[in-house]
Amino acid sequence: MRKILLGAKVFALQESASRIAISHIQQSLTALKPADDVAFAKVCELVDIVTPHEKSELFSSQLLEQIASKERVSYAPEVQALIAELKAAGISFESTVSDLYISIRKGLYKSVVASLAEMKELLTSQIFDQDEAVEAVSDAVMKMSWAEKTNRPRAIFSFLGPPATGKTYMAEILSLGLQGYKVKSFDMTQLNSEKEGFALVGLRKGFESAGEGQLTQFVKDHPKSIIIFDEIEKSHTRVQTSLLRMLSAGYLKDEYSGDEIDFRETIIVFTSNLGSSLYSNRTFTSQTASSPHQARETLLQVIRKETKIESGNTVAAIPPELLSRLAQGSVVLFKKLSLSGLSKIATQLLIDDSQSFESKLGLAVQFKRLETLVPLLVLRFAPNFDTREMKSRIGDFAFDPITDYLLQHPDINVERVVISLSESAEAFLAELDFIHLPNQLATKHQRVFFDFEISETDGVLLLQYTQARIEKLAKEDDFTDASGIQVDLPDVSFEQIAGHHKIKARLNEVIHLLKEREYLSQQGVQPPKGMLLYGVPGTGKTLLAKAFAHQADLPFLSCSGNDLLNEDFIRKLFARAREYAPSVIFIDEIDALPKRGSAGPHADALVNRMLVEIDGFSGNEDDVFIIAATNRKELIDSAILRSGRIDLHYEVPQLDKDARSWFIRKMLAKDIFDSNIDIDQVLLLTAGFSGADLQKVSRETILFALREGIQKIDQQCLLEQINTLKYGQPLNLENSRQHLKETAYHEAAHAVISHILLPERRIEQITVVARANFLGMVSYDNEQSHDYTRAFLFNMSCVALAGREAQFKKFNDQGLDSGAAGDLKQAMHYAWLAIGCWGMDESLYNLNVEALRGYTGHPSYQDKVDERVSCWIDEATANTRDLVSQHWHKIEAVAEAVLDEEVLDQTTFCKLMESF
Repeated sequence: MRKILLGAKVFALQESASRIAISHIQQSLTALKPADDVAFAKVCELVDIVTPHEKSELFSSQLLEQIASKERVSYAPEVQALIAELKAAGISFESTVSDLYISIRKGLYKSVVASLAEMKELLTSQIFDQDEAVEAVSDAVMKMSWAEKTNRPRAIFSFLGPPATGKTYMAEILSLGLQGYKVKSFDMTQLNSEKEGFALVGLRKGFESAGEGQLTQFVKDHPKSIIIFDEIEKSHTRVQTSLLRMLSAGYLKDEYSGDEIDFRETIIVFTSNLGSSLYSNRTFTSQTASSPHQARETLLQVIRKETKIESGNTVAAIPPELLSRLAQGSVVLFKKLSLSGLSKIATQLLIDDSQSFESKLGLAVQFKRLETLVPLLVLRFAPNFDTREMKSRIGDFAFDPITDYLLQHPDINVERVVISLSESAEAFLAELDFIHLPNQLATKHQRVFFDFEISETDGVLLLQYTQARIEKLAKEDDFTDASGIQVDLPDVSFEQIAGHHKIKARLNEVIHLLKEREYLSQQGVQPPKGMLLYGVPGTGKTLLAKAFAHQADLPFLSCSGNDLLNEDFIRKLFARAREYAPSVIFIDEIDALPKRGSAGPHADALVNRMLVEIDGFSGNEDDVFIIAATNRKELIDSAILRSGRIDLHYEVPQLDKDARSWFIRKMLAKDIFDSNIDIDQVLLLTAGFSGADLQKVSRETILFALREGIQKIDQQCLLEQINTLKYGQPLNLENSRQHLKETAYHEAAHAVISHILLPERRIEQITVVARANFLGMVSYDNEQSHDYTRAFLFNMSCVALAGREAQFKKFNDQGLDSGAAGDLKQAMHYAWLAIGCWGMDESLYNLNVEALRGYTGHPSYQDKVDERVSCWIDEATANTRDLVSQHWHKIEAVAEAVLDEEVLDQTTFCKLMESF
């Protein structure tokens, strides 16, 4: 109904009538077509029109909107009556009754399509590697060709992407493709205070700097224009919000003149570099091509979280109300330029420079195999590949050597210049993988360098690039940031880590999986996301993680578990890892991150953030592999370790013999150590030591030598420090010769009976040096493994009882002291294991009493077990007594030897046994 009444107003104004009459309604109906046949027929019936006689394109949407904005014309009484009657019939002012006549002009689209194709070709020829962006801009321009004009600019573009990818240049080129449009660019980095908005919209009269705004004045003079707000996020929030009315209403007031400037014919382009955490992410890059709408939403979510500092406060980089309006327009994503795209830009730059060189200096320039030469020059700008820097400097590599040579040789006569590559440089380029090379150079912080040679022959100046090579750049801020997150390229390899053969083999298997990501993807298998290295402290977990990164040829980011107690740090850590992906994150002592439900909501949020980051960007693969290390696996939240997250769990054991040998040989290579030290004996006594333990032995031994004024550290001194670390400081019992003698016979009996019954069990040493936890001991090689048969357990009981038996035989009742308490406990333990747990007794065969107690909750067969344990001990006691008597001469010999030497090593003990 609104169109009918506005049409009537058109005719009333044409006649300069003071009121809208029924006749004007009749005229309006003749220029409109039905939208609702029933309602339209009802209006025609009430104004006495049978049917409109002809189709007419008299009205357009623009005309009716202009008429609506003009001064109101009142309705004649009969029109008011008509409106009331229609309202009673259910036809109100808001009812859709009629529509405009629009004739179909056949073939009109062809000229529009041709014009758009020409513009698209122009953009493609000038903007390299941004096919998706060109397509998005072309789609928006096509919509402009048919969409009705609204109360907002004709188009609003948000060009989002990394710096120097052609965003501003795209807007400038667009002005060439759209005829009749002028272009104006505003550097928003200069408008970073709240007062800077006056530069755009003017300053009211009365102020010293009063005047029209640069923006409003330009659009006033050029209604059809392309306005570029470059790096909008760098401007002050108030500057940004001052543009809101322009975007939503299509008008902006100039504060100086008071004029309402019409922006409805303008094209607005905002550029921004926000979202940098995504642009280096492979998953996001592929998503940009395969699913641009999803990538657009992802990027907008990230931008919503971006902040900046204004007047000491943290605020949104782009206020939500402005971002909302930008999201309603065309969001165009730009990606990092590939080596191919950069080479296209460089080729055009070199051609333009060569033409200028020829015209100004009169020297023809010839490039031999330009398509091969250009990538070499482009690689000189690795690893950042700043397009602006390349544009300003790439010509220097070609023309500076030439002009320098001409200045140094003013008398030569040349007519042309030839620029080429040497054979070695061409061979170097032929071996490069240009698809993966930029990422390799970035992660390793490398650049391609080359030399050049220049000579003159027969009027031709020859410039040849030679000695092309890849070199590592000195570490700069690019490899660290304010958060302390460092990116490293470890140079330690598995070959440099002694021992740990099994765990290194496991790690190599994982590396192989990571290098076969493509194959796994083809098979529908997800590559592993993370690995946990666990074990006691000092076993080399950190070193193994670094070697893993080195072997996998991946950048290495490391942090401690305490760093993860900050949610922002977790986010930055993974963002930085994705920037260098594929990469390795190493988290030492990950158990510092508390389990959910154990430390309050903040701790739960930290673990949840960690889980989100581990799961990856939008649930896809990030090429970020996590290595976590811990001494206490049980403290880690189970969700972190579940399948699909850090699900490869490898125990890193204590240093094996090879690893200890490497540490010990390194220690003994120092001049202060005697060259006659028996390495095998040191190896034997350090079984179970970590690298940290061995370093402590070295340090403490050297400090001891320094305190005592010892020039050369001998074997005895070194072994004493090892025993001190293992068993504690020696006690001063020099006033108890009798006690030492009792101890000597006790320990000698253990050693001799062990040698008789269990010859395969290696004895490290026998000592009567009293220490913190014992008065003497026989130590064994704990790296040995044994088969726990009934005979082994019975023999172990006999060995445990031999010490007391020898003391009693030598010293009678005086030999019955508390020193055998531990031995008796061991003997009983072996009996209990054999009878109560492992079903080795003939009368309780295959019965596990301990398991049965677990099932029933009460002891079973207890009396029977006690009886059989007693029989075991009785039999072991009798057997031990016979053995001690039979081999007494050996026990006495060992006891005297250990009293004399205080410590008997394995070699001395074995020689003593062989003498009998």
